[in-house]
Amino acid sequence: MKVILAENAGFCFGVKRAIKLAFESAKNSNPPIYSLGPLIHNPQQVEFLSQKGIYETSDLESLKPDDVLIIRSHGTTPSVIDFAKTKGIKVVDATCPFVVNAQKLAQKLNSEGYQVVIVGEGDHPEVIGIMGFADNSAWVIDNANAVCDLPHKKSIGVIAQTTQSFEN
Repeated sequence: MKVILAENAGFCFGVKRAIKLAFESAKNSNPPIYSLGPLIHNPQQVEFLSQKGIYETSDLESLKPDDVLIIRSHGTTPSVIDFAKTKGIKVVDATCPFVVNAQKLAQKLNSEGYQVVIVGEGDHPEVIGIMGFADNSAWVIDNANAVCDLPHKKSIGVIAQTTQSFEN
């Protein structure tokens, strides 16, 4: 049997970057290192990371000053980062550059008075993070056609979750 591997198989560059930053953090700090949620949606990779002292957590309260927290490629809200830094936790921001662009755009549009609309999954960590950059006032819809169902606003700025399918 001949197996042909797709040219674009494997992790996206944002996830590769997050994994690289996690390993660098583990090398330069004393484990344990924590990621806010799973660093990657791949159980085998999450298990491998835990063997290297990089663990998933959702409980920031349990972390201590000088612990290392990696923000995964999906990003998080500004309030989470502020909380961690205030607590003395070392934050390594591995947010994907594409997600950072969406976060900055949401913040800019919101500050300019636009009603921010995010096309994405409302419970997805990336969307939750982008919402935080829009002062939690953005509307979330699961496909572009749903814009027609939103209340009328003078100025709307639409942002798409970076991992959304093109069809949405």
